[in-house]
Amino acid sequence: MRKSSLVLAGTSLALALSLAACGGAPEQAEETPAAEVTEAPAEVAASDAAMEPPVAEETAEPEPEPTPTPTPTPTKTAEPKKEAAAAPEPKAEPVQVAELTPPASFNRCAVCHTWEKGGENKLGPNLWGTYGKQAGFHAGFKYSDAMKDSGVTWDDATLNQWLENPRKFIPGNRMSFPGLKDEAKRQEIIDFLKKLK
Repeated sequence: MRKSSLVLAGTSLALALSLAACGGAPEQAEETPAAEVTEAPAEVAASDAAMEPPVAEETAEPEPEPTPTPTPTPTKTAEPKKEAAAAPEPKAEPVQVAELTPPASFNRCAVCHTWEKGGENKLGPNLWGTYGKQAGFHAGFKYSDAMKDSGVTWDDATLNQWLENPRKFIPGNRMSFPGLKDEAKRQEIIDFLKKLK
C-alpha cells in the first residue's frame, strides 16, 4: 500500500507542480509532504520537457546580395550662350600710301611732283587729291595766273589733254613738261591719280 501511495503522491506532486507552473492552485503544493517531494523532481522535469514545444534551431538566413547601383552617366548641361560683343563695322578708310604703287609711266612726273598724302611741294605741287579738283587749288603752292584763271577741273578728259601737251592745253602756264604722246601711259597716270583721295 505504501508503494501505491507513493505513486499517487508523485502523480499529485507532478500535477501540483504543473498547475503551479500554469498558475494553478498553490494550496495543493503546500500539502504535499517534504519527503515525497524530493523523489519527484526528476519525473516532473521529464514531464515538463515533454510538454514544452521544441525550439527550432535558429539558422542564419543569408543576407541578400546588394543590388549594384548603376553609376550615373554625367550629362553635359548646356551652358548659357554668351552674346558676342558686336564687332564695330570697319570704317572705309582712304587708300594708304603703302598700298599704292605708282606705274612706271609716273616716273617722269615724279621728277617735279610728290604724290603721297601730305607730301611736300617740289618744283610742281603735291598731286594727292588732284583728281576732281579745280586747277590751281593746292594750298601752299604758287600757281601761274594762267593756271589759276583756267577754270579747269581735273577729270579724265582734261588730264588726258594736259598730259599730252600742257602748253597747248593751258597756254601761259609754267610747267616745262613737253607732254606724253603714248595714250596708254597717260591713262595709267590718270588711273593712279584717281586713287589719290
